[in-house]
Amino acid sequence: MEENVFYKNGLDFSCRQCSRCCRFEGGAVLLSREDLNSLAQWAQLTPEQFIKVYCRFLEDDSGTKYLCLRDKNKSDCIFWNNGCEAYSARPAQCRSYPFWTKILSSQKAWDNESNVCPGINCGEHHCKNEIEKELSVYKSRIPLTE
Repeated sequence: MEENVFYKNGLDFSCRQCSRCCRFEGGAVLLSREDLNSLAQWAQLTPEQFIKVYCRFLEDDSGTKYLCLRDKNKSDCIFWNNGCEAYSARPAQCRSYPFWTKILSSQKAWDNESNVCPGINCGEHHCKNEIEKELSVYKSRIPLTE
């Protein structure tokens, strides 16, 4: 990873369990093979059954269709019900938030995300190595395609 990143001295973040990252905003939770297997096991379904019940395919501008979780009310995660019902098996995308490539691209991007997430810039201090470990998890997942 780069040495001269804006977070070289670490960043503060503690989840406030506000659920804003799970609700209200239209978004997509893309699933890797590991995510799918973990969630299917949690739901006591085969991966194929899990896909039929809980997933949809989202097409990008190039025509590639990615497997993602369905949502409720066009914005809430399908597993949100006064908290995450699948917390113990939640996907890497959820586990690694807010340490995502886009959010860590600059101080400005981080500060902009703090307007959405009240846990950013307060709470537990995460050193550069912790941040890059989470970023690595986020980057290493390969979303499943149709």
